Amino acid sequence: MKASLDSPVFGKTDQIADVLILGFLWLLVSLPIITIGPASVALYYALVKSVRRKRDTAVGAFFWALKRNFRQGLIAGVTYLLYGAILLYYVFLAKTQPILQENIYLTVTIGIILAAPFVFTALYIFPVISRFENPLIKQIFYALHMSVGHMPGTLIMLSILLLIAFFVYLFPFFLIILPGIYGYVSSFFIEKIFKIYTMSMRASYDEQGEIPWYLE
Repeated sequence: MKASLDSPVFGKTDQIADVLILGFLWLLVSLPIITIGPASVALYYALVKSVRRKRDTAVGAFFWALKRNFRQGLIAGVTYLLYGAILLYYVFLAKTQPILQENIYLTVTIGIILAAPFVFTALYIFPVISRFENPLIKQIFYALHMSVGHMPGTLIMLSILLLIAFFVYLFPFFLIILPGIYGYVSSFFIEKIFKIYTMSMRASYDEQGEIPWYLE
C-alpha cells in the first residue's frame, strides 16, 4: 500500500516543517535585535496564511510580509525594546535603592502599572500589524483593547510564552524551534479575536466582490 502525498500524514509533516522553518527565519532576521519587530510580524502572517490557510508558501509569505510591514514593525519593535529596557532599569533600581526597598508595596504596585501595558500589548501588537493597516498608535490601542477585552486568552498566551522562555533559559537550543511553535499555537487564540473585529469588514468586501484571504 503506497502512501499518498496528499494524505493527512504528509500534510501534517509539511505543516510541522513549515512551522520550524518559519521559526528559524524569525531567529535569523531577529539577530540584529532591532529587527525583532518586523520578524515577528512576518512570522505571524506566514503562519496563518501559509501553515493554517495554505494560501502561500511559508518562505514566500514570510518575506512578503517582512517587506510590506518592515517600517511599522521596526518602529514598534524598537519602541517595545526601549520600554523593556526601562522596565529592567526599574527592576535594577528596586533592588539597589533603599527608598524603593523600604516601600515594597508601592514599589511592586508601580512595577505592575508599568509592566502590564507592555506585557499585554506585546502579545498582540505584531499580529495586529500583520493584519490591519493603521497608524502605529492606533495599532497599539487595538492591541491593548484586545488584550484587556479577552483576558482569559491573554493570560493563557502569556503563560505559554513564560513557559517557552523558561525552556529557552534552560536549553538555549530550543530558541531555534519554539518561536514558530508559540506563534502557531497563539494564532488559534488571536484569530478568534480578529474574527470579531473583522466581521463588519466582510460585508463591504462582499459588495466589491473581492474578499481577502483572512475573511474567507
